[in-house]
Amino acid sequence: MKPVMQNRGRRSLLLIAAAVILIVVAAIAAFMFLQKPAAPQPPVEEQPVVKPPFHKAILYVVVNDEGTRINMYKTGVFDIAAVTPARWPDVNNTPVGNFTLRLVRRPDRPGLTIQYIGLNPMSVPLNITEVRLALAYATPYDVILNQVFNRLYTRLYTIVPKGLTGYTEFGIAKFEYNMSKAKEIINSLKDRGFDPSKYTITIIYNEGSTARQQIAALLQQSWGELGFKVVVEAYAWPKYLELVDHFQYDVMLLGWIPDYLDPDNYLMPFVYGGGVFEAIDYRANVAPADVENFIASVDEAIETERFIVVVGPKGTGAAYTGPTNKPLIVVSYSVDWSATEANWENPVSMVTLGAGGLKDIVLSALCKASQKIVEPNVREAVIQAAVIKFNRMCSMIMMGQNIRGENYGSWVYGMYYPLSTFARYDLVYEDRKAPVVDTGVLNVVNDPETMVIGTIGWPDTFDPAKSYESFGWEIFWHVYGRLVTLWKEETEPVPELAVAWAFSRNMTDLYFIIRGNVVAYDPWNNKTYPITAVDALFSIWRAVRANLPGGPQWMIAEFIDINASSVLTESELDSIARSEGLVTSFRGSSAEVTSLESLLNFFGYSGPTAGVVRFKLKFPYVPIMQIFVTGVGSIFPMQYALGDQYRAALADSNNGRNPAAWAKYVSPGSDDPVFMLLSTKPVSTGPYFVADYKEDSYILLRYNPYYWNATLWQELYGFKP
Repeated sequence: MKPVMQNRGRRSLLLIAAAVILIVVAAIAAFMFLQKPAAPQPPVEEQPVVKPPFHKAILYVVVNDEGTRINMYKTGVFDIAAVTPARWPDVNNTPVGNFTLRLVRRPDRPGLTIQYIGLNPMSVPLNITEVRLALAYATPYDVILNQVFNRLYTRLYTIVPKGLTGYTEFGIAKFEYNMSKAKEIINSLKDRGFDPSKYTITIIYNEGSTARQQIAALLQQSWGELGFKVVVEAYAWPKYLELVDHFQYDVMLLGWIPDYLDPDNYLMPFVYGGGVFEAIDYRANVAPADVENFIASVDEAIETERFIVVVGPKGTGAAYTGPTNKPLIVVSYSVDWSATEANWENPVSMVTLGAGGLKDIVLSALCKASQKIVEPNVREAVIQAAVIKFNRMCSMIMMGQNIRGENYGSWVYGMYYPLSTFARYDLVYEDRKAPVVDTGVLNVVNDPETMVIGTIGWPDTFDPAKSYESFGWEIFWHVYGRLVTLWKEETEPVPELAVAWAFSRNMTDLYFIIRGNVVAYDPWNNKTYPITAVDALFSIWRAVRANLPGGPQWMIAEFIDINASSVLTESELDSIARSEGLVTSFRGSSAEVTSLESLLNFFGYSGPTAGVVRFKLKFPYVPIMQIFVTGVGSIFPMQYALGDQYRAALADSNNGRNPAAWAKYVSPGSDDPVFMLLSTKPVSTGPYFVADYKEDSYILLRYNPYYWNATLWQELYGFKP
């Protein structure tokens, strides 16, 4: 072999030498050519770069009748329209001028949206577990997934979907359509005197949702075979939400887009049993003989993939006789029965009780414990324990988990699909030759500078402290800025109205440095208001103080002691950093910082700032940054909200250092003037503002001429407000 290698090496040397010679010759020739005087050339006129059009307006048109909505889509009135999955094959590739409608399934891109059937366990006869199990086995899942959802959803058995920590199929009851089994369960109840013919089960859904209408009809037929009288009722979206919020239903049909990217955003809204605790604690890798040292009795031992989770009241003396084939995690609790019973008395869905409607201490303890656990493997096990127990109690029938469905006219470019937020239409553009069609609304023409969406339903309100549904949050995504945001399909928060952030070393103080030179626009009075750290703290504080029924305020109240939070100056934060040190992370990197300058440098920011907000966390919470991305994290000016009382409120709070003083100016409930103002006349700290609306008909957004990041529009589209 050596001679061959030597010959090959010799030949290589010759080739290299030849190549070097050629390069030298070429270089000399080029040099000589460059020395010759260039022949005169006619001047070349530089062609301007044609940038795409900017969406100066967004129009949402509410058309609850699907046939009408689809016909308007097919004629180019809409750029995007809600289409029931079962109709996608009919609508896909419909020609619209020189373009087509594009409705495509993407199984390679799973999402985190779920569809479910909610069974109210406080309603007779659904308070009987066996009845709920029978209904689960009498649900035609394949028909729903294949025909109604047109395979845009895949089978899901658990409340936490695939892709998130805590998803498991271990110990899970996988309900499939089995009418024989369903009837067997009902017959066993009949042997004990139960008569299904004496009960009426009412299924409710929201008007305009053809898919839910179809599902309700399927359930009515299938469940009727068990002997129940099953009726179906449809309600306008606001009324429907009111019924759902207060558990005024037997069966309801809904979906869930996560508020933020963490399994806790499935446990608390759905699984939480309403329990309030004076103390919650956990210990991992406990020897079976030592369980008695931490709990007074064993409520339940739940086997998960890698651990056995044991739950019981705080104390000593428990005799543990459960399985010991895996390490034990012990969750102990002490119940505040007064607060718990208050939660249970008049429960509000997703606020004082999970939407599953189960008044359960063990589920409550598992949910609350999982929030406080930092160790990934221990947290995963406790989440799995909650998932397994919730599955067995069957107060929600899981229909499916979505895959990406892309739906828009082919003249729309740059469309994207975040997991938990929404596409922002100033980041999406249209072909300059896109269809131009009169919308029939406010003389608005759908042209390349106007995004028009055909949709259903209506936002609960325009107040971020109240609305807790997707339509409202999509409006907020365009109208308000937040401290942090998610860029397109990314999943890690990035700066928005805050330019940098850091935690105390014990992770219980979270500091945001507020961006300078941001103003809010009040289109109703054509005024602007400067945004500072005071406004940021007031916006978040006020959501908790308002405590509006069915609102998302739990996401703040659960983790932040809002009255112990405060506004600081930049120099005060600098002193804290120098004396105590701070920790931060961004874009996959983390750092310890010891000055304001080093913190700003870590984020690459050198512009003006407008104060600091310090949020006092009740305990270290792993996904806390994700909460500030949500609708309840929307920032608006305190001066607009309080009007003539602004200066007094500012003085009483010592410029935001004592936010509890604001309670004098903001009252809980929907009679408060701040709610009445924001719910009907929102202002803007985001890229668009609400220019006009007519309930159940349309919402018109126009670009915010004072948007802090308008230079982005100039870069992308050459558009300058």
